[in-house]
Amino acid sequence: MAVLVVCLVVLATVLLAFDKPRTYFALCWERPRIEQALKIYFAAEMAKDYDKVYQCLAPSSPYRQTHSYQDFIKDMQTSPVKIVDYKLVDIYDLRPNYDRRRYPRVERLAQVEVDVTILFTDTRRKSSANYCFTFLKEGGAWFKG
Repeated sequence: MAVLVVCLVVLATVLLAFDKPRTYFALCWERPRIEQALKIYFAAEMAKDYDKVYQCLAPSSPYRQTHSYQDFIKDMQTSPVKIVDYKLVDIYDLRPNYDRRRYPRVERLAQVEVDVTILFTDTRRKSSANYCFTFLKEGGAWFKG
């Protein structure tokens, strides 16, 4: 029994004292929630559900801070770019918000790398690209930054 207690104390110390193990376990915990936010965002993008896409954008994101909902709808309706497919590559760099003064509601940030297939509706040409998006956790929920 004493060996078990010592092992638990050592494990707890490692998790609390060292950043890498703590970050690894935090990412394991948050990953399904980030993936779900990503799926909802891309499903809305591909369905052209602009209301849902707007809801998926982080309220404190620079875009939402500088563009009204009407601006967003206009941008979406006039864009010749349509996302037709995506594939999650990786989620990494989960970190706390180090700029609380500028983004007081953001709890955490993470990088989400995806391969995206884009259709340019004006030329009917497709293109593939690799993007890295920042996702933000605000009020306990994950949003596209």
